[in-house]
Amino acid sequence: MIDIKGLTVRYGKKVALDNLDLNVGDGEHLILMGPNGSGKTTLLRALLGLVAHEGEIRLNGKPTTALTRRELAREIAYVPQIFSTPYTFTVKEFVSMGLYSLTREWWIEDERIYDTLNEVGIYELHEKTINTLSGGELQKAIIARALIQDSNYILMDEPTAHLDIRSTQEVLEVISNFRDKGIIIVSHDLNAINKMGGNVLLIKNGKMVFKGTKAHPDFKSRIADTFETRISEIGDFLYFPLS
Repeated sequence: MIDIKGLTVRYGKKVALDNLDLNVGDGEHLILMGPNGSGKTTLLRALLGLVAHEGEIRLNGKPTTALTRRELAREIAYVPQIFSTPYTFTVKEFVSMGLYSLTREWWIEDERIYDTLNEVGIYELHEKTINTLSGGELQKAIIARALIQDSNYILMDEPTAHLDIRSTQEVLEVISNFRDKGIIIVSHDLNAINKMGGNVLLIKNGKMVFKGTKAHPDFKSRIADTFETRISEIGDFLYFPLS
């Protein structure tokens, strides 16, 4: 259980998160949405211990400030929005780095690497270098590196950004299969809601304005108000109309 009480983050005079209270249960899939600058990525950074904050964040009753970086990595893994490296790691080497929180000999051949690559559907790429992968393949490798940490929660910051339609579908399919993991995913794409289900957390100006499923009777009006636009649906499929 992630238990957040009174979380406030300031960047100078700007309040990025304003007295946020939030609980995320074990195995809960939570899609975090809101306009640019609303505090979504800041929430992930606070959970990862990367920004100073007021209030309290507890993992299974223990303050995150009491955890070492290694201990926190055993609880929370992270998939960034943008990844780049000048090094030509193979996919196998890159994914093995996720074992660092579990063993100091993370570079040694380990069957967990191949099992994880197979789980996300890129086993056949294990000897390729990551700088030769397509966008969708690289994103799956990054997800595999997070998954192999065997943490209870995985935080994802817009994992389908910059991907084409097919790659977006494939990545969302992979993520939706992690039923035993708590997932917090930042997204501007309603396809994440259409595919994954779970709960949606709407944030605007650093404040939570809604948490619930898209089946909630107020969801359409709340998300329209949050983004100050219209929302439409075809059957059970939600989308932002372009005109």
